[in-house]
Amino acid sequence: MALGLLKIIFKSHEHIIRDSSAKAQAIKLLTILFLLLALHAGAMIYFEQLPIGDAIWLTMTSATTVGYGDLSAQTAAGRIATIILLYIGGIAILAQVAALYFEHRQEIRNRMLKGDWSWTMNNHIVFINSPLEMDEEYFYHAILGLRQSNANHSKLPIIIVSDNFKDGIPDRLRNLEVVHVNRSIADQDAFEAANVLAANTIVILSRDRLDAISDSINFDQVYRLREMGFTGRIIVEAVKDENRTRLKKAGADNILRPIRTYPELLMRTILAPGSEQVIETLFDSVGEECIRYEVNIECEWIDIIQKITSHDLGIPIAYEDLQGEVINNPSSHSRISTHAIFVIVNKDEMKTSQEIEIVLKAV
Repeated sequence: MALGLLKIIFKSHEHIIRDSSAKAQAIKLLTILFLLLALHAGAMIYFEQLPIGDAIWLTMTSATTVGYGDLSAQTAAGRIATIILLYIGGIAILAQVAALYFEHRQEIRNRMLKGDWSWTMNNHIVFINSPLEMDEEYFYHAILGLRQSNANHSKLPIIIVSDNFKDGIPDRLRNLEVVHVNRSIADQDAFEAANVLAANTIVILSRDRLDAISDSINFDQVYRLREMGFTGRIIVEAVKDENRTRLKKAGADNILRPIRTYPELLMRTILAPGSEQVIETLFDSVGEECIRYEVNIECEWIDIIQKITSHDLGIPIAYEDLQGEVINNPSSHSRISTHAIFVIVNKDEMKTSQEIEIVLKAV
């Protein structure tokens, strides 16, 4: 009878290993192991006339191969039951369960590394819609700059949703607390896998930095996120400036141009929302722009600030010294000698370098 039962158990065992995942196998094998342990404890009560506590103690010390020797089977039937139920069945299954546990852990790790995983993190940053041109180098330098900042958002975990990294993201990105969801944004469960509703900030990139169709795709993603109930910040790239209003109405908080050679601009938008508008001023000539005035003067930096701003001529942001080095955001009371100064100027207030020098040298 015992041999017949054991045969049934092992047949079931083979079926489990053939048809189930590592986790499912372990659960079912543990169920079989519990049954074997219960049968052995019952055999010890029946054949050896042991109290239930001693029967369980003997079963567990035998199954785990500890073998204290304080109790042992004395009858032939009890010893046969121990050999069949524990030595042949229980110990083998226990070893298999241990192997399956480590296999399951490795399976989880492999899935995580390949991006085949659903993350449950909270208060994180999610990048979606990653184009082919945004490779490892772009993300590495962008996120490295983020991590080196002292701003509040600089240490938040990051998820990249992209099917461009077929073999998973490289180690140097993972070392920056970045994980990966290897799915197309068109997949229905891509947002769920990145747990977007619990994110702090979502960055929607343009699939093609030169194709205005990317703006339509991004509009759909912004609308979809807000419709799902996402209440965090959405930063989105826009190829055409005229599409910014539409994206704002859809729910975007910050909009910037897709500048692939300057990933730090994107990071500035995450760390200091709104700063992208200040920085973009340096790149265009619409409204305000950064003007270089050739001015030779020796004074404190605060004097330059006061005279330029009091005459409504703009906002000084940096200067070039006599050695040709550009100094950004100098100390207000540092004494400087300039070859040129850089000023953010409204287009209607632009002056010549000579006019600016006269203002600065006036008593």
